[in-house]
Amino acid sequence: MLKDILENKNVEDYLVAIIDRVHKEGPVVSEDFEVLAYIKSFYPEIFDEHEQKLLSVMGLFYKKDEFKTVLEEVYSIFEDIIEEKTGRKFTPVQAHAYINIQNKKYFSFSAPTSAGKSYLFRELIQDVDYDIVIVVPSRALITEYINTLHKLLEDDTSVLILPFIENINISKTTRRIFVITPERGVDLFKKINEFNIKLFLLDEAQISEDEIRGMKFDSFVRRIDRFLPDAKKVFAHPFVSNPNAQLLKHGFNQNSAFKTYNQHSVGKIYLSINTSQNFQYFSPFLSNRDKILQDASSDIIKILLQNNGTLLIYTSKKKIYDTQYLLDFAEYIELCEDLTDETALSLIEKLRKFIGASEASEEKHSWFIDMMKKGIAIHHGSMPLTARLIMEDFVRLGYAKICFSTATLLQGINMPFDVVWIDNFLNMTPLNLKNLIGRAGRTTSDKKEFEYGIVVINKRNISTFSERIAENYEIKNTSLLNEDISNLDDDLKDIAEAIQTDTFDDELKLTDSQVERLKSNDIMDDIVYILDNLLDSNNKPITGHEYNSLSDHFKGKIKTAFKNIFIQHLRRDTLTTGESGVLSIAIIIMLWHIQGKSFSEIISLRHSYLTHKDERNAIMARVSSGELNLVEAKEQIEAIKVSFTPIPEPIPNSKLNHAPRFARGTSVTNIDYDLLVYDTYDYLDKVISLSLADPICGALQLYYDKTSDNRALIMKNYVRFGTNSEKEIWLLRYGFSFEDIEWLVEIVNFISENEIVFNDNIEELDTEKLNLISRFI
Repeated sequence: MLKDILENKNVEDYLVAIIDRVHKEGPVVSEDFEVLAYIKSFYPEIFDEHEQKLLSVMGLFYKKDEFKTVLEEVYSIFEDIIEEKTGRKFTPVQAHAYINIQNKKYFSFSAPTSAGKSYLFRELIQDVDYDIVIVVPSRALITEYINTLHKLLEDDTSVLILPFIENINISKTTRRIFVITPERGVDLFKKINEFNIKLFLLDEAQISEDEIRGMKFDSFVRRIDRFLPDAKKVFAHPFVSNPNAQLLKHGFNQNSAFKTYNQHSVGKIYLSINTSQNFQYFSPFLSNRDKILQDASSDIIKILLQNNGTLLIYTSKKKIYDTQYLLDFAEYIELCEDLTDETALSLIEKLRKFIGASEASEEKHSWFIDMMKKGIAIHHGSMPLTARLIMEDFVRLGYAKICFSTATLLQGINMPFDVVWIDNFLNMTPLNLKNLIGRAGRTTSDKKEFEYGIVVINKRNISTFSERIAENYEIKNTSLLNEDISNLDDDLKDIAEAIQTDTFDDELKLTDSQVERLKSNDIMDDIVYILDNLLDSNNKPITGHEYNSLSDHFKGKIKTAFKNIFIQHLRRDTLTTGESGVLSIAIIIMLWHIQGKSFSEIISLRHSYLTHKDERNAIMARVSSGELNLVEAKEQIEAIKVSFTPIPEPIPNSKLNHAPRFARGTSVTNIDYDLLVYDTYDYLDKVISLSLADPICGALQLYYDKTSDNRALIMKNYVRFGTNSEKEIWLLRYGFSFEDIEWLVEIVNFISENEIVFNDNIEELDTEKLNLISRFI
């Protein structure tokens, strides 16, 4: 059929036949949506004649302007019936899912990307009068949900929307929506009776397939069902063929339902590119002999970009880190002109200041800031959350012509592009593949037309691509919670055992067995040493200057004390070389965090340390004194090598390599500033926040319980929050970032769990700052 269409044979007949099939069977045949995309692309006049009828039979009523034919009128009646039954302008898929959610306590479903799940959830959230918990697998998806909810409920500031569990702003709150990861779920149970939760939306629920995260997810599901048995639980997945597995594994067989929706709403055209950089049309649905349809007559991507199209390139973090992506896609990057829009430039400037990059090509030069100025976005999991949020705004506002992204986009983030180019096929499961190509041409209510996207892959991957796109993806109908953990790595046994036996200490965020080990007297001296040496006589943390003035012996003893506490909560008494290296760097960064340094200040301190700033300054001082000329100074500075710093990874991890972040022998003049930004964020996030904070804070709390030494609680606040100020801690608990606290403390007269009382200084705030606090005024 496709070859006939490309040769302009019987095009309209094929189009009419597909519309008839969609009318009788629904929009469920993938091949049909490939054909529709070709007809719309190559024969728009023919397609236009039938487009409205196609939109009707697909059930995309929100795209219809008016109903002209008898068949369209029949579908308009269908639309009216849906609205009468649900009170909403849903598609048939959305209506079916909505009715099941209303009528059942447990509902598990699967739907392709662009099926309208986000709209369905928005409608569920908008009108209820109770609290809701939304569970998603990533912080990037949390950010997307939070932004969407803020826009959806911008006129109703009585709804508290938080990316963590806190009972705050009580006097001004009528209901709450928490958007959390499974890891944050543990915070719910110590406050669960303070809320009126009647709905749990468990989005991207296929996370249950992960080893440890899957166990945490399953444990959370079972605990919420035990604590709140009457609350509804809704599981949503993309492209899963057996969503009933979520019900089976937890025994949710009463008052439950499940459904797999296979309805398509967007067409796809598939292109391959060979080593000579020539494009060919291909179909993954045809036999190997017929897959290649024909050569493309021109560089389609180039033409699309020249006509304001958008391109998402799925690539590896390695290529982003070593800037290879700049070379691989140079011809397309060169097509992007410098942005002049003021909003776009203000976003870029905001991001530049956040990471502390220089404005010109100096030593703190950022490539991704340079790229943003040309409308090119970078997106991956090691970008600081604030930077990612700014980058996602940049994309959503339409300033990004090209986006280079890693797997962070696979987890449901709604950033549609005209073209998805898969440059990295490593670890590409059928589910990941379908999720990824779903980003190409995602449907929107703004366009009253059938939409399609283009997918580009390397020619050598055509067979694998075709096989995986045809594969069904099933999730297990048993939980790891029920399996033997004796074969797990020792470092995983604590968490696995606690999940299985429900022996968590929710207050300390540790397992009961870890708490018992931290009660040991073996680390009491270490805690005392930390308190005696890191807090001054006024119980404030010593300054960076005071810390640096300590001898290496004392600094080493402080690091050893933190290391001993960390080891104490493990099932072993030593760390590997790789773990020790990461811990050593993390402790230095944590000390800066304790001293209240901002993210950009910490990066700047690391940059100075790694590039031997003092040594470089000394060389330049010799130039000033006439001992050296500039050429000699340049040679001496270029000969200085970047200090070793290991790649940050969560610990414990006995398999961790002692690999350097910057290649050994790298001159200080060639340090990659962007890489330093990503690396520092990973230390703060993966190592300090996820690995160190809980055992150290737990040990400090246990020490306080035993000795009533108030300094332990003060130090605990510094480790957890970076401050001991009650006002600043409350601001952080309200969800404000550390970077905003400096100006916030000036406008807050009073803050507690009940409310924030602002002073008259808020009248002097600019629009951006006013928007930030508007939900609490």
